[in-house]
Order: sequence, then structure tokens, then C-alpha cells
Amino acid sequence: MVYFLLILASIVGIALSVFYLRKNIIRIKEKNKNEPKAYKRGLNYVFTGLWYGYLLIFFAGLTINNLFF
Repeated sequence: MVYFLLILASIVGIALSVFYLRKNIIRIKEKNKNEPKAYKRGLNYVFTGLWYGYLLIFFAGLTINNLFF
């Protein structure tokens, strides 16, 4: 039962990460319309990608770890 709850929590975490990633990409596109410097526009995407990439890898690892344990 504990493994089922952990797997369920990790799947919910993946879904929420994808939802907020899409939401933040849209927000960054709107924010970048007013930003004149190209490197700042690019860094917004890089840092967002790093953060949500970390979250997705964490939740995927949690799912895989509990499926095969």
C-alpha cells in the first residue's frame, strides 16, 4: 500500500510539474516581450528548463524506484 501511494504521489508530481512548466513558458513569453536584452530572455528559459527538468527527473526516479523495488 505504501508503494502504491508513493507511485501515485510521484505521478501527481509529474503531472503538476508539466502543468506548471507549460504555464511558466507562457508567462516567460509574455515577460520577454518587454525585455530588450537577448541574454536575459534566453536565461529565463534556461533556468526554467533546469528547474522543471530537475523536478521531472526526481519524480520519474521516484516512480521507477518504487515500481521495481
